[in-house]
Amino acid sequence: MRNMKTYIKIQLVFVLALGMIIFNACTDDFERMNTRNSLVTEDLINVDLMFTRVQVYAIHRDAPNGMGGGNEAFVGMTNRGDSRPFTVGDAPGEWNSLYGNYARNLADIINICNKRNLKNGDNKLDNKIAMARIMKAWAFARVTEVYGDIPYSEACLPVEEAILQPKYDTQKSIYEDIFKELKEAAAQLNASNESYGSADLIYGGDVTKWKKLANSLRLRYALRVRYADAEMAKSNMSDLSEADLITSLDDDAFIMTDDSDQEWRNRNYVGLINSNGNIGGANVGKVLMDILIGNGTNFNPIDPRAAIVADTSWAKWPGTPGYEQYSSFGYRGAPLLGGTVVPVEMKYPWGGGSVSKFSAVWYASVIERPMLRSSEVYFALAEAALFGLKTGDADALYKKGMDQAIAWAQRLYANSQPQMVDYLKLYYTDAYPDWDKTWEAAYFADKEITQAEIDALKADAVYTLSGTDEEKHEMIMNQKLVALYPDGDEGWTEWRRTGYPRVLIGTDLSLEGDGPIPRRMPWPQNEQSVNGVNYEAALKAFGGVDDRHTRTWFDANPAAPHKHPGTVPTQPLPYVQ
Repeated sequence: MRNMKTYIKIQLVFVLALGMIIFNACTDDFERMNTRNSLVTEDLINVDLMFTRVQVYAIHRDAPNGMGGGNEAFVGMTNRGDSRPFTVGDAPGEWNSLYGNYARNLADIINICNKRNLKNGDNKLDNKIAMARIMKAWAFARVTEVYGDIPYSEACLPVEEAILQPKYDTQKSIYEDIFKELKEAAAQLNASNESYGSADLIYGGDVTKWKKLANSLRLRYALRVRYADAEMAKSNMSDLSEADLITSLDDDAFIMTDDSDQEWRNRNYVGLINSNGNIGGANVGKVLMDILIGNGTNFNPIDPRAAIVADTSWAKWPGTPGYEQYSSFGYRGAPLLGGTVVPVEMKYPWGGGSVSKFSAVWYASVIERPMLRSSEVYFALAEAALFGLKTGDADALYKKGMDQAIAWAQRLYANSQPQMVDYLKLYYTDAYPDWDKTWEAAYFADKEITQAEIDALKADAVYTLSGTDEEKHEMIMNQKLVALYPDGDEGWTEWRRTGYPRVLIGTDLSLEGDGPIPRRMPWPQNEQSVNGVNYEAALKAFGGVDDRHTRTWFDANPAAPHKHPGTVPTQPLPYVQ
């Protein structure tokens, strides 16, 4: 139900059907064929195929895999030695994907299904409309969170109503409409009407689960706006109870990659195989690793998920002769260094294998690609309860979030472990050229989360909220970041909203102002030529500056970001592998 074989089968059927249409059209009714403005008309379009395509691209193909140098690096999930996140330039990726794929296809699905309902005089396609509305709301939210004001109300209209140069809507008005869309779509869902079935890679067309997803997204976005408009936040979550939301692993929104073709496999696995074991410079970020170490040590972290996320690290110190010995660093993440002018002594402590790589667990060919998990929902409810936006016991809800996050990590390992036996030796080619297959049992034992480890975590201070409300909030957001991995886009958005977690940043002599981590991405440069009048109007409303450090409407927390208390260390020589 949740794999991509359905997509491939539907694609094949569609291509064959299209071939039949072309063949027949070329021999029958030649005159009529030559007066039509398109060969494949709306009545022939397979909306199920379109819906599957959006899911595959939005949740798998174009989504962060947690090991790149993009938004996940901004919040310390990962680290890249080339400091690519700080390269200033055109960033049209999310924009082009939305308007050229997700929103365009979803809007067409909604329009076509509405026409078919009207033609048939019924509401049988309401579920397909509602699910497309939910996906469209989610897609637009992610893009407005990247750029701020964007074309919305005049974008992706039916072809007969198309506006070639759409105006930019304010982010506030976009959120207002997203809330409306999610509420109406949830109410529109009806189990008696037809659905996408297996063409829906997330839930297999399950109406009840889609309703929970719509409500859970509404909770997410209600918290998103709470610093900008507390009343809007409160009113859009007031009617939601746990029963309305995603609160179990069975209801988590995700799709599984598929092993039938390289295009549908986990990108991390493809990179591992294609590079013959060279997994590159994707190191674990210091923020993520430090949260998992908690009150333990680099060798004995209190949180067993540390072993799921990463491997221990080791390097060689090229110092005084006789002292050139390998040293193990345990679980160790690298801080966020700057862009172009970073003192080399600040880079030395993080090279030569001294920083943890992501564990082999994340390289399974068939793996979950997340959209929204139950752990996030509980951490959201805990924050809402803590600050009086909803009634509830913040500590109890926080504990439920922790429990769901741990259970998810166990599920991840259970899925990946049988697959690792086929690529584990290749994964360790660089570190252990003499890898012995008998070592696998010890590796698996190290990764598997035991009940004793869970009990130890629950007995630790990190499992119970304590301190001031702001200190409790920081605890919630730290654990939420771990639970969001590998969704670096969502992690970066939460960091901008709350200022947590605290990110340790190195010195970059080329950077000025409020630091290297961007608050948004500039609008695509192409907009100045293809939609110049509306671009200029949006720029004026934005204060006349289109740069990475201008805050968007939701990014209104005056205390954010919260400064990390530490400093990045330096050393005179680098480690060597």
